[in-house]
Amino acid sequence: MTEEQMAILKAFGFCVENGQVKHLKLGIVTDRKELARFSSAEELRAHIKSLLRTQCQWKRGKET
Repeated sequence: MTEEQMAILKAFGFCVENGQVKHLKLGIVTDRKELARFSSAEELRAHIKSLLRTQCQWKRGKET
């Protein structure tokens, strides 16, 4: 994983631990290799935004 990719992950509140990418507040855990496959920063940002949007919608639906 590149430094640019790591910076993008940190900007969205993710951390990397033991080969996994985690968002502690939202409970998202994914494999580091899954996110490392994105070749451009824009693709990675779009994927992360999608993950966050999906997780927030799921949590909102679960609360009602």
